[in-house]
Amino acid sequence: MNAFRDIDALLRMVAREREILKFLFTGRKGPTLRRDQALEHFLSQDGRRLDYLLEHGVIREVEGCLVLEDTYLRFFEEVLEVNEEINVASVRQHMDALSENIDLWLTAGTQVQKGRFMAEVVRILRNIGLSTQRNVIDLKRNIDGTYKNERDYALKRKRLEQLDVKREDIALLVKEAERVMGERPQGFFGDVAGEVKRQLTEAYHNLLELDRQIIRYLNKIEAEQKLVEKVRQVKYLKDQLVWERQTDVLFVLQTHRFAFLEKRPKYGCLPSLEAVTGSADGLAALKEAHAALRHPALKVKTVGEPLTASDLSRAPAVRDELSTWELRSAFLGSSQDLMSFIEGYRFTAPVAPEDRLTLFCRIASEYPEDLRIGPELAESATYCYPLIYAK
Repeated sequence: MNAFRDIDALLRMVAREREILKFLFTGRKGPTLRRDQALEHFLSQDGRRLDYLLEHGVIREVEGCLVLEDTYLRFFEEVLEVNEEINVASVRQHMDALSENIDLWLTAGTQVQKGRFMAEVVRILRNIGLSTQRNVIDLKRNIDGTYKNERDYALKRKRLEQLDVKREDIALLVKEAERVMGERPQGFFGDVAGEVKRQLTEAYHNLLELDRQIIRYLNKIEAEQKLVEKVRQVKYLKDQLVWERQTDVLFVLQTHRFAFLEKRPKYGCLPSLEAVTGSADGLAALKEAHAALRHPALKVKTVGEPLTASDLSRAPAVRDELSTWELRSAFLGSSQDLMSFIEGYRFTAPVAPEDRLTLFCRIASEYPEDLRIGPELAESATYCYPLIYAK
């Protein structure tokens, strides 16, 4: 296979053969372009252009069809952010390269060498943030696509479980990157450290939401699978002409009224003439309707309430918000179980019992590594909950 001599030759090839490259990339899911079709529709019957692409490793022939080489395919997918594979290995390679360059920076004896290695460290750190964010986006797209498009329940469940493993791998890499950055003094990585930390924090929060989404999808799959099995069993009994005797289907159909399958009726209510002509609101409505009928192109504009002095004030607005991190930190220093702690905690503003239950669920799902969930259960007036203690 020949290689391009310089970047100018590569760019000329991309500009000259952009139509066939575009067609092969958009049709990468199912190769359908044969050699004769490529020559007729994209290469003007010039076999030398096709041989040039094959010899330089731009395209290859698989079972009589032309496809893009993996190098160009991955390049286009990465740049356009349409790749479906979650490449956790690339982030791991960046982490290894980051540690190696930090060690080289510590070993370097001159400022010129230190500056060169520090520039490489900053570049790798920025790539870690971008790669992590891209992997999270690809992971969410794969999760949604698997649940919505996969028809087989077993394959759908297995695929979601595999994606959950990749989610855990990404979360571990995020924690490791934060650890490496935390081991160095503030300002060691320059201004890029703050941006990368923000990207990693946002990615970790998105991973927590994806964890909850995978759990919801798995529960829905299990419920749908059970429903399908019941329907299949009823259909089998119906085909055997024994479903009326061996099931209570007739009783269920006779006693249930599935109103949600019916269309919702609409009942028009017209006001009386006395109510319209005998009140100020009715006369105003008649005038508005008369104007709309005479000039249908003119839209009636409704005037909002005038702004008050407080709305125009430039004074800062103070709003109390609940921080689950501060609540978790306070709980780790107590000896109570989580529900008792939240019920007895004194907030700056009144918190309803439903909101306290929501805080209980959020802390239990966001910080499982700091909690010890026992098998014991406790009951309150309206719900039952597990006893959770700090580790």
